[in-house]
Amino acid sequence: MKKLIPILIILGLVGYILLARGQSNKSSTSSSNPIVNLFKKEIKVGEDVCAEFSKEWIQSVTNKSIIKTERFDMTGTHTCKYYVKENSFITIHVEDLNVENQKKGAVLLNRTVKQDSRIKMDHFVVWQGDNQINNIYLVLNPNRFVTVGRSDIEVINNEENIQLAIKVVERIQKGENQGLVSAPTTEPTKEPTKTGNNIVPLPQEKDIINNFFTLIDEGKVSDAVMMMPSIITSDDSTKQAFGVQFSAMKSVKVIKIEESMKEDWTETRHQYMVTLDVVMDPSSAGGPIPYYGFKKGENVRFVGLVKEGNQWKVKGMATGP
Repeated sequence: MKKLIPILIILGLVGYILLARGQSNKSSTSSSNPIVNLFKKEIKVGEDVCAEFSKEWIQSVTNKSIIKTERFDMTGTHTCKYYVKENSFITIHVEDLNVENQKKGAVLLNRTVKQDSRIKMDHFVVWQGDNQINNIYLVLNPNRFVTVGRSDIEVINNEENIQLAIKVVERIQKGENQGLVSAPTTEPTKEPTKTGNNIVPLPQEKDIINNFFTLIDEGKVSDAVMMMPSIITSDDSTKQAFGVQFSAMKSVKVIKIEESMKEDWTETRHQYMVTLDVVMDPSSAGGPIPYYGFKKGENVRFVGLVKEGNQWKVKGMATGP
């Protein structure tokens, strides 16, 4: 029995050392992967982009003098614009939309989707036909992303845009942005079962979209807003924000309406790609987003329809699916 005691002690020490080493390796592996740590954080998602990526921080990483910032928030969308001069700015934008649909939308607009090995995070870079970056998408989860962009190429060039995205990624991975990009702690709401190409769009769907833009063109802004879902019309501030935007559209004519992303359609959600001819009020140049993102002439917007009861409602307009 006395001989067994030293052996048991030795075995116990060996087991302890192996256990400690395993825990150390596990800890080391986890801590060495900032992206893994990023998605394990259970902190609230930040909405004040201007605070989490401050004016001073943008100045320090771009060497650009920022004269002012503007914050713009709507449901699922949070933007900060960093002005280097009047109407010229850098943007950091956070949005709750399907990431794969953003890629598909870029392709539909004849843009090229690439990756840059220097950006150490799940991402993609959208390039326009003129060899200019349209936007850099930093993917937080399948339905949430950050974009890093600019109002024009005079603000920052392509390389500067990429370098800024790299710095944004570093800030995210270090947690210095105070929780902007933490993954949701709850599962996303599941969509109704998709029936894909078996869904046949009713003729009135395109009529609804036509009527919506006709009301805006005729200055009947309140009527147009009331064609939107209750999540918008029941909130006065959101309803007012859309009303202001529609009022700034002095002329809007529908050129073409096409089905979009039909494989993602459900019984209650459809989407169309709409080509519009638009003239904006000159005063909207000074808005949170100059001319609300429209240019004079032909514009493409993705218009979503959602079903409430037996009625289709216009969810809104977006530059991507």
